Amino acid sequence: MSLQIIDGPTIPAGESLSEGVDCSAGQIVRITVPQEFTQANMTFEVSSDGALYNAMFDPRGNEITITAKPNSGIVVVGEPWVRTIGWIKLRSGSRDHPVSQREACKFAIALEIPELG
Repeated sequence: MSLQIIDGPTIPAGESLSEGVDCSAGQIVRITVPQEFTQANMTFEVSSDGALYNAMFDPRGNEITITAKPNSGIVVVGEPWVRTIGWIKLRSGSRDHPVSQREACKFAIALEIPELG
């Protein structure tokens, strides 16, 4: 296995939702949060094709939520939902209670890429 780092996505200043990025080459194992991030929980929108996005929930109806802190890395390897991602958008706050960012926040996403052989 090898790691591929996706440079982005970015949540623009004054917004709470990033643009979508293609994560279909592997499985998300880490999300790097920039120091500019206005602290909030993080939720997600996902897509199979990069065109139509939906909020991500678990089978019990709970919005998938992680705690995000500025200037940190969040290890998500082993979380069942990371195996289901094709395209992803990051949201500060929740679908019902988004948190606008004071500054533009560019994240990084590390994917574990399977070896072909």
